[in-house]
Amino acid sequence: MPQPHEYPRRILLAVIGMTPQILTETLYKLAVDSSPAFVPTEIHLISTAQGANSARNALLGVGGDKGEFHRFCEDYCLEGISFASGQVHTITGPDGPFVDDTESAEHNTMTADFITEQVRRFTEDNQAALHLSLAGGRKTMSYYAGYALSLYGRMQDRLSHVLVAKPFQENKNFFYPPPRPQRIAVNNTWYSTEESQIILSDIPFVRMRYQIPEALLTGSAGFQETVETIQRFSSPETIEIDIRRKQVRLNALEVRMGDADLALYLWMCERRKNGEPPFIPDEDAFVDEYIQVYARIVGEWSGRIERVEEVARGRDAAQQKEWFLQRKSKLKKAVVLVLGERAARPFLIQTVEVNGQAGYVVEMEPKDILIS
Repeated sequence: MPQPHEYPRRILLAVIGMTPQILTETLYKLAVDSSPAFVPTEIHLISTAQGANSARNALLGVGGDKGEFHRFCEDYCLEGISFASGQVHTITGPDGPFVDDTESAEHNTMTADFITEQVRRFTEDNQAALHLSLAGGRKTMSYYAGYALSLYGRMQDRLSHVLVAKPFQENKNFFYPPPRPQRIAVNNTWYSTEESQIILSDIPFVRMRYQIPEALLTGSAGFQETVETIQRFSSPETIEIDIRRKQVRLNALEVRMGDADLALYLWMCERRKNGEPPFIPDEDAFVDEYIQVYARIVGEWSGRIERVEEVARGRDAAQQKEWFLQRKSKLKKAVVLVLGERAARPFLIQTVEVNGQAGYVVEMEPKDILIS
């Protein structure tokens, strides 16, 4: 697997507050003072309205005055790093940009959703490696950023925190150690920038991406919704089937199924609930039973029943078995899309051995299967 610095698209994302120095300090450690160097191809910042404005002025400059980012790139001969005003992302809600994310609980929730969506978006590209710095911003902002990367981060993504030793930490004019040492004053005491010490701590994190549903990876669920969905995976498994509404809920998460798939799943769940043995296609005729269940889904007077009967009865035993296996595979895809591969397992139609033959059963405890 390629290392982060080997990816063609390399993204540095930082959550900042009122300390834009975080960006150049992190960039110094990654691109200059590391081996192998991680030189971003693009940089993005997340902040409130006030922090974003400060970052643009300090890092990108005002008028003809070069910002600290441009000075850094010139000092260390770094070219091709994309970083412009539009890549400083201001946290926004329905009423516009936030000046302060602590104004209300609602603003705090929107901050979580905004950060989560940005991290999700940057981890969509398989040709990209994301490095997320969470040294700036409020503690809640850093928490949301780290948790978001835990949700969506891949093996090539990294999380870090940069620290600058005193007294340089307290100087608003210190952005990075320049190639040629410079003097700098802190509280009437002069120091050389070659005395500065910057520490970049790599933060290990649990990569949950490979265990959560594809729907959460590709959708636009907010932070709270994503967390609530994942928490349901640790709840006791339950299957709820509402025949009249044609709804299937697995651990309270709705899984959409077509009528034919729903009928098959309902039939298998009822077999389990009624204490029947695993279904063996090579031995058990199932067309009549399946059609009876299908009629309960679409209505006994539906013309679709006759078409299903005609097709089903026209198949021989081998063809009926193949139809069953195809439906079983389609059901699995629908469940995995919502729950993810790991969490879906208890709800799927499992293959078991019965006297040397393949049998099929929903292994959920009968008391946990609710049909209405």
